[in-house]
Amino acid sequence: MPKLRQDPLSGDWISLSGDRQVRPLTVASDNSNPCPFCPGDHSEVGLEPFAVAVFDNRFPAFDAPGKSEIVVYSPDHWADLATLLPTHAQTVWSAWVHRTESLNARPDIHHVFIFENRGSKVGASIAHPHGQIYGYPFIPPRMVQEIDRWPQDHCPLCQQEGPDLETRTLLTTSSWQLIAPWAARMPFQLTLYPRRHHPDLVSCPLSTGYEAMAVIQAVYRAYDAWFGHRTALVLASYQAPGHVFARDRYHLRFDFLPIERGADKIKYLAGSELGMGAFVGDMLPETVARSLRPLVQAAYAQHPI
Repeated sequence: MPKLRQDPLSGDWISLSGDRQVRPLTVASDNSNPCPFCPGDHSEVGLEPFAVAVFDNRFPAFDAPGKSEIVVYSPDHWADLATLLPTHAQTVWSAWVHRTESLNARPDIHHVFIFENRGSKVGASIAHPHGQIYGYPFIPPRMVQEIDRWPQDHCPLCQQEGPDLETRTLLTTSSWQLIAPWAARMPFQLTLYPRRHHPDLVSCPLSTGYEAMAVIQAVYRAYDAWFGHRTALVLASYQAPGHVFARDRYHLRFDFLPIERGADKIKYLAGSELGMGAFVGDMLPETVARSLRPLVQAAYAQHPI
């Protein structure tokens, strides 16, 4: 059972669970273990037909208070988020919105975090493509930092403009902007945010969300084309915590965080990053934008909304 403890030195909340050491492991080349996310008598999803399945994680990061959920994108074992049909990807978005709204309504949950660990290199223990949703019983450190710095009189994402933004922009759609962030933590990091101010997924019109999914799929395909294989990355959502005063000031975004910095090169988190939380980058965002821009635009043109 997870134990939630607060570091007396930093004040950070840490979830500790020895049970997670015995999580099931299935990798793409390993057929010896049945996949718990494929339909079957003894799987997590059972035999009932589904398009997208959401259920409690049997090896949760948080027990009550808090929530840990799994989002299985499709019953197809090889149905990567990058290759889902657009209408199916829209169902994934709808599931994200529904779970955000439901979890935010709970008084014991202070922040809803939707994410995907894509690939075993970033910790995915089950090969079947899936994402996760954490309902934190506290506001995580990254969000505390951002909320403390978020100005009252203007939004830093809404206020971006000028030639500098143009050099870092990869794609602009009717509702979304995709950029290489000014101070990227990871070498090929990208950020996607709505051009109109929305604090969370629930506040976005569904048509806007569906357009976001088309861009997310295009970014995945562009990464895969650039690196030449299924790219190991974290897709992370950042939305306003559920019970924070003036939460409408916050601006929703998604960060794409590949751990790869070359064909056979990994960006390892080492002394400065793990010891001090201070990231040292390997790429300029302007270079990243210039490199990936044609691939992203070509991928989006295949399935625009």
